[in-house]
Amino acid sequence: MSNILEVNGLCADVGRFSLKNIDLVLEPGTIMGFIGKNGAGKTTFIKTILDIIPKKSGTVKFFGKSVAEAEKETKSRVGVVFDSLIYPQSYRAKTVKNTIAAFYKDFDDAKWRRLMQKFELDEKMKLNEYSKGMQMKFQIVMALAHNPDLLILDEPTAGLDPVARTQFLDMLYDIISNDCKSVLFSTHITSDLDKIADYITMIDGGQIIFSRAKDEMLDHYALVHIEKEKADERVKSMFLGFHETSSGLEGVMKKVLAQSLDCVKTAKPTVEDIMVYQSMALKQ
Repeated sequence: MSNILEVNGLCADVGRFSLKNIDLVLEPGTIMGFIGKNGAGKTTFIKTILDIIPKKSGTVKFFGKSVAEAEKETKSRVGVVFDSLIYPQSYRAKTVKNTIAAFYKDFDDAKWRRLMQKFELDEKMKLNEYSKGMQMKFQIVMALAHNPDLLILDEPTAGLDPVARTQFLDMLYDIISNDCKSVLFSTHITSDLDKIADYITMIDGGQIIFSRAKDEMLDHYALVHIEKEKADERVKSMFLGFHETSSGLEGVMKKVLAQSLDCVKTAKPTVEDIMVYQSMALKQ
């Protein structure tokens, strides 16, 4: 089976910002968390692979084919959720559904209604009568209703309350577990990725910093606290990134290095820890 998404040497310019030689592979049946600070290039990357922003060079293939080779097939098999509403806000939810459904031969009307009920959305309401969170839920419903093989999500849980976030993450897990589908999940809420991601890719300054299996990455590093008087220059050089506290240094380093030190406190890092301290290291 072909990879769901293959990106090779992707470059693009948006004003003064550039994507630089990005390579990325997303395998069938996996969830890839896509992380980075504000302005790192997450949304630019998503819009470029979707041909919303023209690429300067490189190749992008969905299901083994470029968008130019199979545009209709690609669009029918990809569901997208952006961080803001893409549908006319003056339309009623049901009108949007009826309009969009005509473009998808696999649009599942019954599933659309089930998801609307699950998220407690009134199909007769206009989208501008929905709250921000409700608008995000509606985008999620529309993305899932045509049963895509790839979901591309740009901050999909940002406007959701904790209950709706849990419902959505459970749905994603079920989708991946029951079908050979994949998800590219760009988010600032990295705790969501701790729960469900298989792979983590970090972007900074338009470049991929790392892309690796989440569990392998978290097992590779340790969150370390060491007393200030024991943190000499040799020890500081062992950190991926750190910050100083009143009592010492706290940061992330390779687990094997942490185990070689005496009198340090260690814990398993989170995805957020890796992102924060990696960002610090890039500034140093």
